[in-house]
Amino acid sequence: MFAAHHGATGRALLRTVNADLRSNTYLLAAPGPTGPGSPCVVVDAGLDTGALDASLETCGWQPMAVVCTHGHFDHIGGASRLQQRFNIPVYLHEADQKIAKLSNFLMAALKIKGKLVLPEFTLINDKTPTLELAGRQFTFHGLPGHTPGSAGILVDGLLFSGDSLYARRTALSRLPGEDHAQLRASLNGLFAWINPDVLVCPGHGDTDTLKEILLHNEELRTFMSSSPDMAAPALT
Repeated sequence: MFAAHHGATGRALLRTVNADLRSNTYLLAAPGPTGPGSPCVVVDAGLDTGALDASLETCGWQPMAVVCTHGHFDHIGGASRLQQRFNIPVYLHEADQKIAKLSNFLMAALKIKGKLVLPEFTLINDKTPTLELAGRQFTFHGLPGHTPGSAGILVDGLLFSGDSLYARRTALSRLPGEDHAQLRASLNGLFAWINPDVLVCPGHGDTDTLKEILLHNEELRTFMSSSPDMAAPALT
């Protein structure tokens, strides 16, 4: 299952919805005309490798790398298979190594069948946040809170926000390592500088511009204003 978006800057983006936990996996093609063999980058390779295989077969694109917004199993579960199949790197913020290593424990706790094999990660840190992949610049902006190493990955007017920011609700849970106050601070910092016209591509649910999210996501606005020293994000 996938949907396409072609932006004014020549973006070709496919979204696959994974069967387990309905997480999103994205394929972003290199700039220019796309077709069979076009290089692409995979964002958050989920557990549903069958769905991702079907998307790759349909579009014919060639993965060059996997980038991960954070280390939870439903966002890295298919990375090892892609790494082995295409001999490509898998990028993750170094602060989420521990979370990634807890994947099978968390899957068992949530009664999700199967066992995850971790890829060999290439670790990102705050000193080297930008990658040149498939003709595009991918910049990791730290958004700790959902996990210690959560990041918003910004590329050509797109923000892959993982589970830090959703379009229609908030991503609050009680998973190990989650800190709601830190997440609120991270989002407040993001909203202070990012272009409101950026298209947010979250880890679950639909995409939307940041401007529309701030206008219509009441649950998010309530979360952002729930601390007495933190005002709701301004609409700029």
